[in-house]
Amino acid sequence: MSKTIKVAYLPLTKANWTNPELEKARAESRKFLASLPGVSVIGGEKMIEDEAGAMAELEHCKAEHADLVVAHLLSFALGVVLPRFARALNTPVVLWSIPEPPPNGGRLRANSFCAANMNSHILYKLYIPYFNVHGKISDPATATQLERAVNVTRTLAKLRELRIGSVGGRVPGFFTSDYDEMLLRNKIGPEVVPLTALEAAALAGNMSADKIAEAKKILLGDASLHASDAPTDEQFNKSAALFGAIREMVSKYLLDAVTLRCWPEVIADEMYGITICSTVGHLNNHGTLAVCEGDVYAAVTLFALRELTGETPFFCDLIKLDGDYGVAWHCGAAPCALCKPGCKPEIRRSSTVGGGGVKGCVCEFPLKPGRVTFVRLGETRDGSSFRMLIATGEGIDTDLFVRGNPLKVKFDAGCDALRNELLNHGWEHHFSMAYGDLTEELLALGRAWNIETTVI
Repeated sequence: MSKTIKVAYLPLTKANWTNPELEKARAESRKFLASLPGVSVIGGEKMIEDEAGAMAELEHCKAEHADLVVAHLLSFALGVVLPRFARALNTPVVLWSIPEPPPNGGRLRANSFCAANMNSHILYKLYIPYFNVHGKISDPATATQLERAVNVTRTLAKLRELRIGSVGGRVPGFFTSDYDEMLLRNKIGPEVVPLTALEAAALAGNMSADKIAEAKKILLGDASLHASDAPTDEQFNKSAALFGAIREMVSKYLLDAVTLRCWPEVIADEMYGITICSTVGHLNNHGTLAVCEGDVYAAVTLFALRELTGETPFFCDLIKLDGDYGVAWHCGAAPCALCKPGCKPEIRRSSTVGGGGVKGCVCEFPLKPGRVTFVRLGETRDGSSFRMLIATGEGIDTDLFVRGNPLKVKFDAGCDALRNELLNHGWEHHFSMAYGDLTEELLALGRAWNIETTVI
């Protein structure tokens, strides 16, 4: 179940500025915040006009363990209140300003934006994460911005509790899958639990026939076996057993996500003897977030995308960036929930391992079209912090023109601009993709983490 966000609503004004119009806005705004899904509202029953009133409200918010402060600047408000709340509650802040009403007989009526401007400077200097919302409660864009702030706050909180199991570490030569465990813990929050591929293989090798049969039923519910290129019975049994083994490890170690060292050992007959691409896809399709090739930072962004959208994301490479469109692709590890309508996911042998047609299992289909957002979280050049890349585009109708899981994408920036950004600035080669335009949500995450963020 999604985490309920406790919103501390602070209707701020300056002494002697309160009037019936502002009181009406306060009551309507509190009612609206309480109507948002997964939100409970703390405070806000009366205007906060001075520091004494604010401190009394703060004690109430501390007792209720507020997750987010919504500071509604109904008029000008001094900059002493919000830092106290943000520091004491250790929460992000929404600076909600309102458009300036027409002067009444020449008198300034709100001066709300100026208050937001002043308070944003204070929060910025104190490294307190905040959101900027400007608009009337009756404006649909205001509602969208407030809902986004709640969604991002919920995602930030979930990321601080995230436990990622790194099964076997990264694959050889993929320095793009390296990670700094303590930098990640300090800056964003997730904990990495090192685990061995040997344990996964041992659990799978000792899986009972009943459990293997149960896992096979799940896999065949996702996809059918290819008519002429299906894995052998032994390979498919091993795939089902590994699916069950990873799910057992997730339960045993209280994990929210796993990264897998998917080659070379697991492919070797003496270790396990199959490709595990489809296993990764099936895990994602059934709620266990899994990433191949040991990429921990990709697991972080995949988890964030799933929290933000409520839908399963896609871990991929970009294999083409020229001409009118690029191609997002992976080898057969995509979750079947992303299959293009009218197409049928099929479990096959790998098209690349051992020259192709030798070892299963991969699950192949083209991805569905739609608006898409790509994100890459990586380290800065000196390794002292993180940086993030965001790219948007339109996924267009795609056939299975290449084995695996392809999607043609018309990037908003164009292929040349994105290619130059990736290569000139040394970005990692793995990407996390979700459907929809999540630029504003990801920018908000970047500001909360105080990291360099590039939109291309």
